[in-house]
Amino acid sequence: MDSEQKTTYSLFLPVVFISIALLTVLGSCINPAVFSPVAKSGTIDLSSWDFQIQGAVTLSGEWDFFPGLLLDAPSGGTDTALPALMSIRVPEESLWQNVKGPKGSLGTYGTASYRLTLLFPRRSESLSLLIPEFFSASRIYFNGTEIFSAGKPAYTAEDTLPSYKTGIVSIVPRVGKNELVIQVANFSERRGGFNRSISIGKGNTIQTVYMKSLAMDIAIFGSLLTIGLYHLCLFWLRRQDRSPLWFGLFCIIIAVRSLVYGERFIFSLLPSISWATVNRIDHLSFYLGIPVFSAYISHIFERDISRPAMRVYQVLGLVFSCCLFFPPAVYNSTVVIYEIITGAYVLYIIIIIGYALAKKREGALTTVIGIALFLCFGINEILFNMGIVNTFNSLSIGLVMFLFTQSVLLAMRFSKAFDESEHLGKTLLTMNESLRRFIPHEFFQLLHRQEVDDIMLGDQVEKNMTIMFTDIRGFTTMAEQLGAAKTFEFLNSYFGFVGEVIRENGGFIDKYLGDGFIALFPDSPESAMQAAIGIQKAVVELNREREGTDIPSISVGIGLNYGPLILGTVGEERRMDTTVIADSVNLCSRLEGLCKLYGKGIIVPAAFFDRLHNPKQYHFRHLGQVRVQGRKQPVHVIHIFDGLAEEEFNTFALSRENFEKAISEYQRGRYAEAHELFRELAKEFPQDPAIFTFMSRTHRLISTGMADVCEDLEDAES
Repeated sequence: MDSEQKTTYSLFLPVVFISIALLTVLGSCINPAVFSPVAKSGTIDLSSWDFQIQGAVTLSGEWDFFPGLLLDAPSGGTDTALPALMSIRVPEESLWQNVKGPKGSLGTYGTASYRLTLLFPRRSESLSLLIPEFFSASRIYFNGTEIFSAGKPAYTAEDTLPSYKTGIVSIVPRVGKNELVIQVANFSERRGGFNRSISIGKGNTIQTVYMKSLAMDIAIFGSLLTIGLYHLCLFWLRRQDRSPLWFGLFCIIIAVRSLVYGERFIFSLLPSISWATVNRIDHLSFYLGIPVFSAYISHIFERDISRPAMRVYQVLGLVFSCCLFFPPAVYNSTVVIYEIITGAYVLYIIIIIGYALAKKREGALTTVIGIALFLCFGINEILFNMGIVNTFNSLSIGLVMFLFTQSVLLAMRFSKAFDESEHLGKTLLTMNESLRRFIPHEFFQLLHRQEVDDIMLGDQVEKNMTIMFTDIRGFTTMAEQLGAAKTFEFLNSYFGFVGEVIRENGGFIDKYLGDGFIALFPDSPESAMQAAIGIQKAVVELNREREGTDIPSISVGIGLNYGPLILGTVGEERRMDTTVIADSVNLCSRLEGLCKLYGKGIIVPAAFFDRLHNPKQYHFRHLGQVRVQGRKQPVHVIHIFDGLAEEEFNTFALSRENFEKAISEYQRGRYAEAHELFRELAKEFPQDPAIFTFMSRTHRLISTGMADVCEDLEDAES
């Protein structure tokens, strides 16, 4: 079960509860009008009705109807004495197209009058009438006095002035018979007459009903406008999904449409707005609203709906909108064609939603619940208009409820997308963190990049840095003894020790080279020296922890150098790696190799040693001028033995003075004297490999007879 289904099912019980409560309310609101006065044969008897206790009454039932006539209504005049041309049921037949005449339904355009006789008791009281809107011009008389008008009804289109208007008027009925006459003319609307009954009651009761209706229109407008703007903001924040865009536009269109319906609140907001403008807004909201909603549905059920069908319907909406530039007689006719097309398309959408529900598509269940709520309120609207239940016009509420369910659906989609985005973000973060184990974060900073995907092939930067090369002595032999599994276990343990030391001193490991690695220090050479000494101490600690195990003790050679280097990426588009390239890097590698010949510890060039803040704080000895592979000129190198085990440290420290004397003789070409000094040192310090390295060289020079003619050509290849 996906998140949408879980959320929908979690809403199922509240929806069922609301539906049951609504049905209960409707069931308890059976209209007393079923047993209360209803007009019969053009007369309604209100003589026994207590408006104070029993409330308002809708003037529904059988009215006298005069098609084609505008009855004059002077009290006692001849027109009002005319017999009814026909009788109609209000509100079912109050629209002309619903009236069946001798030749079928009446036409939309023309004039007509309605008449109703009201019987009141001997003791009459002041009452009010709640007047609905008439299509599209009207005048109302009560007992011969004009009490209401909207526009100007006339027999011709030229003389008729259409207008939308509702309101409340006060009347003082007389005892016995009272006459209500309504004149209606229509030459502009596609409906003629009226579709809501007039209500009569006490002034405060009618005022309350009117204010509730007006407040409902305002609340619906505000709700739909807020929902629309909210979803437009959602789209602005996340434009990958266009469903909030179309849904937001649809809500705003319906919000505007709500202003031109019901109590026509738009006339309160814009008193100077014309009838023609409001009428065109009404039609335009229809032409654009459904196509926009279909665009929203197509995004929700994109796997099921036909895109070409949707596009055709949307184009038709734009085409029919162009008809609004013509007179009302034109677009009132064309809208009927569009209504038929829309009915077919809505049926198609309902089929698509049903199919999506059967396929258990995301959003289908929520949409069906919304449609069910809309139908529930729609049925109430029909029952109310028929006078069976005493509730209120609720179709707009049903629409809001449906749109609310779609808001919930979009919220779930947005939440799901956010969850997926958050999951992908966490995955990407985890991936980046994992990749940083292979590519140091400091590498990104040096290349001025933030993440892995920012790095491009060929990115490079030139910078002066300290380079460190390290290597474990005799590792190949040790690996053969331990086997593959234990070797990897040992290496990871060793790198765990030394990696922390590197980071603590501001460096980072650029690359692992089997049992060794290259580390870079962007800061001063001092930090690299401290790290090298820390590594030697870590090795001592590591050896101490492994005493008595099958892992032999290890020693590490370290070479340090400072100089310009190029740091960047090499390879090809589908496989690249980071690297450092420079002569200073090559020299550092050679210096690390000298540890095989000159002993454990750290070997640095004299130029590096001189860059240290206080070189004399370290324990070191000069190894003199040494030739290294790849360089024409010899390099003056220094051996630093801080951090070594106590026994090894003492060996180098105690032999330092005599060792450097021997080196001095060697550098001046006095090989015999140097050989003798090295031989004496070897007796006392047999653990120092540097002594035997120089003894071997001096012996070779002396024994070959080259001591008097050769310069120092020692070959210290690593």
